Amino acid sequence: MRENTTIGLLGDIHSEDVRLAQALEFFGDHDISTILSTGDIVDGPGCPNRCIELLQQFNVKSVLGNHERWLLSNRVRHIPMAHTLDDLSLESKTYLQALPKSRCVQVGNTTILLCHGIADQDMAKVWPGTEHMPAERNLDLDRIIAEKQCQWLINGHLHFRTLLCFKTLTLVNAGTLTGSRWPGFMTLDLSNKIVRVYEFAETSYQFIRQARVDPQPIWQDTQSFDANWDPYKLVNPVK
Repeated sequence: MRENTTIGLLGDIHSEDVRLAQALEFFGDHDISTILSTGDIVDGPGCPNRCIELLQQFNVKSVLGNHERWLLSNRVRHIPMAHTLDDLSLESKTYLQALPKSRCVQVGNTTILLCHGIADQDMAKVWPGTEHMPAERNLDLDRIIAEKQCQWLINGHLHFRTLLCFKTLTLVNAGTLTGSRWPGFMTLDLSNKIVRVYEFAETSYQFIRQARVDPQPIWQDTQSFDANWDPYKLVNPVK
């Protein structure tokens, strides 16, 4: 039987247990067994314990986000909808403490680096630059690109879906489940290099678009960012 190389992508969850359950049910209905989460599971409007139970139930591979790091060290608890250690069950606390900062996931012959920011730096981000926002470069990402060990990097933190194609690696920012501006989840067909985007609206979600992962420009690394990029033209339509 041919291996299913379509994977599910969950951006920052922020305790959206209802939306998380809907996304996981969708993945299950479509026989998607490899599901990746970019972390930031806690600090949000829903129940962190329920979110963690769901992640374990569906065998989701996740990483530690900066919000988990803050919560476990009882820091930055002044932010809106922050949780405390008392909000966590013993099982949830144990789960969070065991999460890696980054992890490699193998799907067939494809190697994926899953992280919250860039590698083990959970607050790091990259941005090619636009007319209104300067480029943000990252030496850790440049090193990962140069090593050519991974073909994909999946991250979060920005709460904004992006697709950045370098010559030897494609970076996909999975966005977020929370908020009212572009909350959703994605699937990534590794064999055909097709991304499908689903967004939440009201109490459900809807399919937004399907696109092939072959956008221009293709950068050498982050040092070649030229601040000439339209963030809304992330992908070319599937022909």
